[in-house]
Amino acid sequence: MYLIDGHNLIGSGQVPGIRLDQEDDEYRLVQWLRARQPKLRQSIVVVFDGGIPGGTSQALSGGGVTAVFAAQMRDRADRVIFERAKDELIGKDVVVVSNDAVLREAAKGLGTETLVVSDFMARVNKPSKRRQAGGPTRLQAEAKLSKAEVEEWLALFEEREDGV
Repeated sequence: MYLIDGHNLIGSGQVPGIRLDQEDDEYRLVQWLRARQPKLRQSIVVVFDGGIPGGTSQALSGGGVTAVFAAQMRDRADRVIFERAKDELIGKDVVVVSNDAVLREAAKGLGTETLVVSDFMARVNKPSKRRQAGGPTRLQAEAKLSKAEVEEWLALFEEREDGV
């Protein structure tokens, strides 16, 4: 499980198209994480500072990503992440993602793996093993047209360009 400091990740400037000054920054980050969750092959809990009343957002959660808001004026995301890491450790792999050194040190004290945002982004952006080995993409692997079929398609498109 990845436990991510959401506003810390957004504020790093490393997530394309998402900034803290956007009204829907949390929504955008959750969508971005959902798109990457299958590659990470672990569930993701992203925790944001603030929120009324706080807790899990049913509206934002789904697709392998759980969005949690630290209750405004009572908790900060760091504390929620630490408590979650402590609760989840039994029998699970937990990775805490934050640039906050104090949170990372506390999480390491629990025995969890920790990543700074740049290391998390490197993991997210790492090419899959198939691509690293120079293997075909899924579409290339599925595309099995004969030379005659390719010529037939090319002829069809050439006709359309001429207005036929």
